Amino acid sequence: MGCGCGGARKLSTGARSDTRTGKTLYQVVLNGGTGRVAFQTHNETLASNVARNYAGSIVLPAGAGGAAPGIPAAEAAET
Repeated sequence: MGCGCGGARKLSTGARSDTRTGKTLYQVVLNGGTGRVAFQTHNETLASNVARNYAGSIVLPAGAGGAAPGIPAAEAAET
């Protein structure tokens, strides 16, 4: 039950989802960007830290390089 002040309630920012902007999804892609997606997050710093654990991996925004998110560019070209 809300307060008894009788005033109109404001919607929280979470309730106004249509005003929120989309977050960029970052992917750690193996083999210099041609391999599979090993990890993905909305935090670019975390993605960069994870990429250090995989030799030859790079961090890309989801869908970069014309491929659908999660599909390596080589596989996307074959379909």
